[in-house]
Amino acid sequence: MFDLTGLVAFITGGASGIGRATATRFASAGATVIVADIANPASVAAEIGGQAAIVDVTDPDAVAEALDQTITQHGSLDILVNNAGVLGPGTGLFTDSLEATQQVLDINLMGVLHGIKAAALLMQPGANIVNTASMAGIVGFPGLSAYGMSKWGVVGLTKHAAVELGPKGIRVNAVCPTGVDTPLAGDQTDDHWAVRSQALANQHVDRLAFADEVAAAIHFLASPEAAMINGHALPVDGGMAAGMSVQLLEAATRQQIRDGEAYG
Repeated sequence: MFDLTGLVAFITGGASGIGRATATRFASAGATVIVADIANPASVAAEIGGQAAIVDVTDPDAVAEALDQTITQHGSLDILVNNAGVLGPGTGLFTDSLEATQQVLDINLMGVLHGIKAAALLMQPGANIVNTASMAGIVGFPGLSAYGMSKWGVVGLTKHAAVELGPKGIRVNAVCPTGVDTPLAGDQTDDHWAVRSQALANQHVDRLAFADEVAAAIHFLASPEAAMINGHALPVDGGMAAGMSVQLLEAATRQQIRDGEAYG
């Protein structure tokens, strides 16, 4: 099951975190993997027996050229994983700078669009695209307006692309992880710790997700076994989408009691 033998996969943001875990899984499942990143993809590619490509996803010409080269060297492009992304500013809607917000959109959203548009011209029926979105693209989180806006865009883009590319035999899906235990989440800044705390407070599993758990979901969506799944945004969220956590409910109840005492 979930065999990828003979398939060619191109993974952006493949040098670390979810991208690296996905590249490793794909290679183990038999795929030829191109590990694409803006810096240092060669070591991961060598480790898994794949190929490295230095690509800036904000440059549509660079993305198109890298995917064209994949076709030239390997004869097909069967799977594209649009995974490259940044967290960006975490101060809030009214205090994030426009420049920092634009950078997040350029990488997280426009980078996915560039990948989809270039790949759609090269892929044959039966190929598929998986985009890395986020639970911040399904529900709102305080302070994460720039990141959340970009990931809501990825979820919407996934659905629109699925509608337009489905008749061509190309599937498009997304994964929506909760906080993931990656170098991005481990950054020792107040903003990053706030992201970790929000994820843990809103879900129903008492830890962050592991990168390989998200990679497993990507692997499934990219596999032939998922041939009837198209336009889906799959939460990998520890139950976050199911409803308010016990922790938050208890905190809200305590606050209501305090408010009652204050105004009683």
